[in-house]
Amino acid sequence: MTIPLYLGSYTEDGSGRGPGVQRVTVDPVEGELTVLATSDGVRNPSFLLRGPGGRLFAVEELDAGQVVELDPETLAVRARVSSGGSSPCHLGLAGGLLLVANYGSGTVSGLSLDEPWGAEPLWTVGQEGAGPVAGRQEGPHAHSTIALGDDRFLVADLGRDRVDEYLLGEGGPELVGGLGLPPGTGPRHLLLDRPAADGAVVLRVVGELDAALHRAVRAADGSWDLAGPPVALAPGHEHAYPSEITGHPGSGERALVVGVRGSDTLAVVARGGLGEGEGEERLLRTLPCGGAWPRHLAWARDDDGAPHLCVAAERGHRLSVFVPGPDGDLTPVGGVGTFSPTYVLPVG
Repeated sequence: MTIPLYLGSYTEDGSGRGPGVQRVTVDPVEGELTVLATSDGVRNPSFLLRGPGGRLFAVEELDAGQVVELDPETLAVRARVSSGGSSPCHLGLAGGLLLVANYGSGTVSGLSLDEPWGAEPLWTVGQEGAGPVAGRQEGPHAHSTIALGDDRFLVADLGRDRVDEYLLGEGGPELVGGLGLPPGTGPRHLLLDRPAADGAVVLRVVGELDAALHRAVRAADGSWDLAGPPVALAPGHEHAYPSEITGHPGSGERALVVGVRGSDTLAVVARGGLGEGEGEERLLRTLPCGGAWPRHLAWARDDDGAPHLCVAAERGHRLSVFVPGPDGDLTPVGGVGTFSPTYVLPVG
């Protein structure tokens, strides 16, 4: 049994000692990692994305941020462009554009998917503000984006405790609304549910600084409200910093999984409904993630088509693998060593 993956990693002194981007196969039971290709000269590729037509993109998380396009087979660099800010940490797609969130400068830039790229992004936007957590919320920190329909996108701003909503137009994006979160939340990553029959949209927000999962609803008229109390993801741990969120196929998507750094756990959360009697979201269980500092996690299928949860333990220099069971269960099946992994992307 093998799982084909792309892996991103931190490469620079003070960040990590990884190889960059690699295309690999992983046999977690035997503990074998086979490297099929490695990028050359790609620095701190902390986030990867497959685009239209199977194109492969990566950020270079540096003070002078860059976005690179790589050959999906050889990982040779096809193109490189400024990210429009510092420390880019996330890529997304919306409105036919490639979006990059620049954590350091607190901005989001839009890149054309047409080839060849220009020297700069098409546009860069950002907002002013700060939060109460010293050392983390001194200013805006755009951490991720997610598409909302065909012409809108959301931005999780860790520094401002906000999720901003933008409308894409010919002149670039316009801020049209958003969600305010409790002070000190530190929104990191987002997960959208499909719109309900009445047009409402359910959004989950991973709070990196309050170690909680928040649920919000966007009504058909565009207004945002929090729905229910937040779910603590690492009870009893003073230093816990959630990272990525995903669904759980073994539960029929009735559960969610969040990686939590510091406690080095996976938090499994029961997905609540909004209707009468459907219940609030709650923590089902936590379990060890198999390594230190789970920065990212993703589902990938092995060569028999079975799903596996792959967890990038950045500081533990390990990729840990789990199989799903009913009711949100996760069973570890093994893993492999790999330096400073930051991102897991299925090849298929």
